[in-house]
Amino acid sequence: MMKEEKRELWRARVEDFRGSGLTVGAYCAREGIAVSSLHYWRKRFGGRLQQKSAAEETGPFLPVTLTYTSPVPAAGVMEIRLLSGRVVVLSAPVDTGWLRTLVQVLETPCG
Repeated sequence: MMKEEKRELWRARVEDFRGSGLTVGAYCAREGIAVSSLHYWRKRFGGRLQQKSAAEETGPFLPVTLTYTSPVPAAGVMEIRLLSGRVVVLSAPVDTGWLRTLVQVLETPCG
């Protein structure tokens, strides 16, 4: 395999991994490739490939949409309806990092 062919093969693998929602170990086991090789190529491509958002890097969680019935929540109260049907009621202000972690924990299947 020529140098450019190898580079394109790994570019495709890195993109596939980023869209897979799998951990590095799970993806490499599925594809039969070395974890160290995937790490090497991810680092090598760096910012030249489309970067995933912080939310996408957290794993196979469902997206959450925050909606309000009025422009400003009444009395500083925020209600979040998760795709699972759960409802979270919070008083404002809320740290976004903490909120992201809370939503991830609530949306993680038990088992």
